[in-house]
Amino acid sequence: MRRDLRFALRRLRKSPGFTLGTVLTLALGIGATTAMFSLVSSVLLRPLPFPDSDRLLFIAYDLPDDTDTVSYPNFFDFRAQNHSLSALASYRSSGSTLTKAGDARQLETEIVSANFFQTLGVAPMLGHDFSPADEQKDRHVAMLSWDLWQSAFAGRQDIVGTIIKLDGSPHVVAGVMPRGFSFPIKTPAPELWTTLSDDADGTRSMAEQRGAGVLSLVGQLKPGVPLAQAQADLGVIARDLAAQYVKENADMTRMVVKPELEELVSDTRPALRVLFAAVGFVLLIACVNVAGLMLARVSRRRGEIALLAAVGARRGEIIRQILAESTILSVCGGLAGGLLAAWGADALLRFVPETVPRLANVSIDATVLAFALAISIATGILSGVLAAWKMSGVEPLSALRDAGRSVTGGPGQHFAQNSLVIAETALGVTLVIGAGLLIRSFLRIESIQPGFDAHNVLTAKLAVPAGHDARIQFYDQLKSRLAAIPGVHDVAASWPLPLSGSLFSISFEIEGRPAAPGHEPSEPMVVATPGFFETMRIPIVSGREFTEADTTHSKPVIIVNQAFARKYFPGENVIGKHIEPGIGDGTIKHPVREVVGVVGDVKRTGLKEGFMPQYYLPWTQAVITWPTLVIRTSTDPAAIAGALRAKVAALNPEVPVYQVRTMQETIYRAAAEPRFQTMLLSVFAAAALFLAALGLYAVLACMVAQRTMEIGVRMALGAQRGNILSLILGRGVALALGGIAIGLAASAALTRQLSALLYGVQPLDPATFVSVSAILLLVGLAASLMPALNAARVDPMRALRDQ
Repeated sequence: MRRDLRFALRRLRKSPGFTLGTVLTLALGIGATTAMFSLVSSVLLRPLPFPDSDRLLFIAYDLPDDTDTVSYPNFFDFRAQNHSLSALASYRSSGSTLTKAGDARQLETEIVSANFFQTLGVAPMLGHDFSPADEQKDRHVAMLSWDLWQSAFAGRQDIVGTIIKLDGSPHVVAGVMPRGFSFPIKTPAPELWTTLSDDADGTRSMAEQRGAGVLSLVGQLKPGVPLAQAQADLGVIARDLAAQYVKENADMTRMVVKPELEELVSDTRPALRVLFAAVGFVLLIACVNVAGLMLARVSRRRGEIALLAAVGARRGEIIRQILAESTILSVCGGLAGGLLAAWGADALLRFVPETVPRLANVSIDATVLAFALAISIATGILSGVLAAWKMSGVEPLSALRDAGRSVTGGPGQHFAQNSLVIAETALGVTLVIGAGLLIRSFLRIESIQPGFDAHNVLTAKLAVPAGHDARIQFYDQLKSRLAAIPGVHDVAASWPLPLSGSLFSISFEIEGRPAAPGHEPSEPMVVATPGFFETMRIPIVSGREFTEADTTHSKPVIIVNQAFARKYFPGENVIGKHIEPGIGDGTIKHPVREVVGVVGDVKRTGLKEGFMPQYYLPWTQAVITWPTLVIRTSTDPAAIAGALRAKVAALNPEVPVYQVRTMQETIYRAAAEPRFQTMLLSVFAAAALFLAALGLYAVLACMVAQRTMEIGVRMALGAQRGNILSLILGRGVALALGGIAIGLAASAALTRQLSALLYGVQPLDPATFVSVSAILLLVGLAASLMPALNAARVDPMRALRDQ
């Protein structure tokens, strides 16, 4: 083996062009695949960073609308009555305002049950865990993340027991979680955890409703208990609760119980699998390309190999010698690919949308390096095995006779190389068609009208102290101050904002249409201030917008969108109808509201979704939260962000302003995932095109070099340069057409896997298939042109003399 490796190194040093081209081709395939694997491994394959993470379970109701939250009373019953879980904890996302030395900071907060950290199997690095007593009313305790401990408290070792001010209330710091701990795993990551003490005893309106799902659940499966048993156990409890509380728990009879990791990556897995398969195609094309180059290289050694066989070289020795050369090339390609992967992984993370979980864990670790080593060795074997197998079976007498007759080595010598070119062209066609479908889909998404005018609109969130009248007064004062800023046209507010990804569904009853208990219709609800529809340029289809006269002392009113009117009042005039949403206004528990307007439909959670029914309540009649500010300007909206912060600080320095962004940025974020998928698959497709063209060029160039004497004879016998040009171009086009035909057939079967990623485009879109075929044919012509021109320039006399 050492002798074979030394011999292979000597031969490779004598062919620097071949060596460099092959190493770079392999580096491209190995580097891209390794970089993509680092993302797939970190997001999909790596276990959650908790002890016994395989027993951590996601638990939710199995409902048609994909609701995955549970009410407080139901959570307490599930926790007390189950027999298959060693622990069951709850959490819900919220926000807290940390006030410190006159400065206010908004924090990502999780309100959790006392056994939350125990369920995850993680203990604080400083201080102590929450206790059951911390779930009782007025037990205000908080757990800090490591990052918050460092940034807000400079890593003070005496932080445990310190009083901090959250939302105006004193909280005792129970401890600090270890560095890197985060749960739920999301972006932005939680900074603070508090107990459900204010919610647990039903003093808040959400906790009073058994049917109001606000909690997410995480459970720890008992050792040795099957997952199916846990699902059956919780299902029995769910059915008992549905029978006991018919109105609140109707249809809540089935449970979803699955590993937490599976749920975490459920939205991301399909896209990452497609992208990893795509980069695998690129690697395969690179291997096929190198296999073709190796075959052409050893074909020129046919006579030499025949002599070796004639003097007694065994077949295994010949195979080993050829594989030694391909192994050296693959190892060098793997080393270069590793460097490319390290750079590529960093570049990849800049474009991955923040909705992809666990991005902080992406790295070139031991698993990724082992993968790179494995595929480097595999590509070496794959690239050299065809050439080794074909050349090791050479019959000495036949090979020497063919070599003496023709440099081409006899009939059929190019069949294997042609087959490789057709194969890599077919792979390239499949990849480019997939990219074409995603491009067309993304263009459709980009052209979607969201139902409002996003130009020159700035949005911002504020954390205003609680209190119905205090919030209304603060908003009125802030609105007048913001309106005085030069360039500001309109100021309004809404919650949740369009395309924010948030939905807040509340059931309702329509006057004259009584519904069975527990079966009331439910649709997303939005609170909006007067002027919101005008500020967002959402058209008023009929009726009126909210006005300053809509207060807690005036008639309760409601506005619905067109989709709501079509669904619940088809062919009717909805103005004047009465609806009773299941939400109060602070004075009346569930007031019956009169429909005073119908507005245009807007996209609520995503661009690809259809327009869903929804209804709007005036904020002054439903002050359940602080809405997001919406400011329309005549200039660049981002330019007034500083003035906005200054106005808020002047009004109340303890009110933080956060998530300040333009509405166009919100739309850009809404299309982040399809943009990433399209961009990455397009890059892979471009690499596949390049490699396929390179392979075709290499085969034709090799063919021209080997058939120089034949071309000289043809020209000596009267063939014109145009005939030679047509001969080579025809060969290239024939190979390209063969690959295109096979690629189209493969694409017809494989593109169905893209269905979940497409919008407004069918997997068998004829326009994409035809356009990609034309592009590949043009690429084939371009790759064939240079070898054809070289062949047409052959001097027949010199060719015959040299041979």
